[in-house]
Order: sequence, then structure tokens, then C-alpha cells
Amino acid sequence: MNNLPAVAVLFLLGIIANCLSELLAYSPALTQRVLVFSTFASLILALVVLIASEIAAHRKTRRLHKPNREAKP
Repeated sequence: MNNLPAVAVLFLLGIIANCLSELLAYSPALTQRVLVFSTFASLILALVVLIASEIAAHRKTRRLHKPNREAKP
């Protein structure tokens, strides 16, 4: 059961590879455009996730190191 995510990922990669091979048989230029678009989309998504995780870590660190401000009488 622990290998189920790996098997699912390999299955999906097989489906994507099959779709790309069918697309390559149809049109090599279109296949290149699809691959370039998906590469840039993946890079942008990775950048967004990196920025979001850095912001979340910064907020968590700032919250932990915030000095206690007690009310003055």
C-alpha cells in the first residue's frame, strides 16, 4: 500500500507519454509548442509555490519571535 502513490504517478506518466507520442505522430511542431508551454507553466508554478512557502515561513518565524506586549497600567 505504501507504493500506491508511486504506482499512480508512473501510470499517469505513461498516459502523458502516450498522448505526447500520438501528438508527435500528428504534428511535431504542435508537440514542440505543447512541450515548451508545459515547461514554462511548470516553472511558473514551481516559482509560485516557492514564493508562497517562503512567505509562510517568514510569517511563522515573525509570529514566533514577536515580543510579548503586555498592557501597561
